[in-house]
This record gives sequence, C-alpha cells and structure tokens, in this order.
Amino acid sequence: MLLRIIKSNTLFSTLLIPITGVLFWMHSFQSPTLLDIKLANGAMPLYYLLYNLLKEQDFWQVFIAFCLVLINSFFVAQLGSTFLFLKKRSYLPGIIYLITVSSLQVLHSLLPVHIATLLILISVYFIFDTYHKPVEINFTFNASFFLSLASLFYLPALILFPLVWIAIFVLQKSENWRLLVVPILGFGAPWLFMWTISFLSDSSSSMWKDIIQMLWTSHNSYLIEPYFLFLTVVVAFVSILGSLSVVSVYHMMKVSSRKYFVIFYWMLGLVLASALGLVTIGIEIVAMSTIPVAFFISHFLLSDQKYIWKEILTWIYLGTMVSALFFY
Repeated sequence: MLLRIIKSNTLFSTLLIPITGVLFWMHSFQSPTLLDIKLANGAMPLYYLLYNLLKEQDFWQVFIAFCLVLINSFFVAQLGSTFLFLKKRSYLPGIIYLITVSSLQVLHSLLPVHIATLLILISVYFIFDTYHKPVEINFTFNASFFLSLASLFYLPALILFPLVWIAIFVLQKSENWRLLVVPILGFGAPWLFMWTISFLSDSSSSMWKDIIQMLWTSHNSYLIEPYFLFLTVVVAFVSILGSLSVVSVYHMMKVSSRKYFVIFYWMLGLVLASALGLVTIGIEIVAMSTIPVAFFISHFLLSDQKYIWKEILTWIYLGTMVSALFFY
C-alpha cells in the first residue's frame, strides 16, 4: 500500500513531497538553532554572502534550507519525468531524495551543499540535454558553468567536473578538440570573476589561504560512526538491488536511458571515491550522493516483479530514515 501511494504520479504524490518534508523537519522548525559556521564544510565566498545576510536569523536559516531541499527533491523527480529513463513517470525519486537527506538532523541547516546541489542538478539537466547532439557547445558550456558556480558555494562540488567530459564521450560521442575545451571555458568563467573581485579588493591571498586550509581540514570522522554505518548499509543494500535491476534490463532499455544511467554510475563513483579519499569532505556529501542513488532505488521499486518484497523494503527504508532522524 505504501509503495503504491508514493510511486504514483498524481496530484497527491506532488503534495506528498512537501508534506513528508514538513514531518521530517518539524522539530527543526520548532527548535531552530543558528548554524555554527565551522560546521559549514567546504563553504566558499558566494555562500558567505548568503550566510551573512541571515547570520542571526535562526528560523530563516532552517526555513531556507528546507526550501532548498524541497526544490532539489522536485528537481530530482522532474529529471526522471523529463528524460524518461525510468519505466514510468513518478515522484518516487524526489521522495527518496527528500527522506534520505532529511533523515540527517545535521543537514537541517543552511549548508553550502544544499545550494550547490541545486546547481549540480541544473548542470545534470544540461548534460542530459546534450544527448544526440554531436557538437552541443551551448549546453556543454552551461553544464560546466553551473558546476563551477556550485563549487563557489561548496568547494567539493569540484569532484564532479570530470562528469562534463565523460558526458561528451558518452552522450555526444565527439572527439572534436574544440568541444573538449568548452568545459574549461565554462568552468573558468566564474572562478576568473571571483578571482578578479578578490584581487581588486586585496583579498585574493586570504581567499587562496582559506581554500588550502580547507583542503587539509579533516571532517570525515562520520564514516566510522555506528548510526551512519547502519544507515549506509541499508541505503547501499537497496541501491545495489536497484543497480542490479538496471543491469538486468540494460539490453532492453532505450539507448538514451542506458547512457543516462552510465552518467549516474560515473557520478556516484566520483562522489564515493572522493568521500572515502578526501578528509575534507563531511557528512553533507550525502546530499550529492543521493541524486544517483534515488534513481537506482526508484528503478527497482518501479518495476513490476516481486511486489511484496518491494513493499517490505520500502517500509524498512522509511523506518531506517525515521530512526536516523531521531537517534543519529
């Protein structure tokens, strides 16, 4: 019953995302706390502009963070509906994204990763829209531009930059050297602008000093915390089932769907490798890794086989997220 409700594509499913979000964030609304800027891992200059506007506004920090997560959830859902790489149109990917990110109380704050995730989703949209366009310069530039913009809010967003080049070979099948240069131009434009502003304001040296210090600051202790390990095991198990369901029907998929999932595999690989290999990345990386995970899980749950087991797994997944919200 639960799975049937959340995987439908009705007006109620649309309302289910904000309703679920409010339930998960209710405590944070009732008892909002100001964000300790030291916990804003990877924060960059553009983020500080927003943070300084809301420095003493505890409720508005939480509320804007909630709105960002909500927008990202709807964007995730619409990504699947727009490019039709899932079996059916559904808000399920957005719901999975919402409950996974919202299950971690530490993410109920105006963190730079929430803003960066929205920009990454816009970049993924442009990446997918390059399919079957051999030399799509505009969208390739836009994809790298928005990734660059994301990195000026949240520095670890840089790890996804290779995704633009990967997409050129996977979706456009182009070896045109001019197209390979476009991502560098798109990525360099925001950083050049930021460097120019900091240079003119005599703050360039301090900016680079802060970035270097950020790269060597350890935030990865969450990887050995028991509750996070339990949460990871459950998410990984259901994600593996989703991945296996993709592989099992891979040869029957539309060519475009295959390629989109290849991009998601690369995206998840880049995020996981960075989370495990870079000490500077904290638990907020969950907001980025959940994007491909939501689609793998959705592919499994939207298929028609073994419905009773999927219903049970849905309850287990939801129960795990609720437990993490209360106990982690």
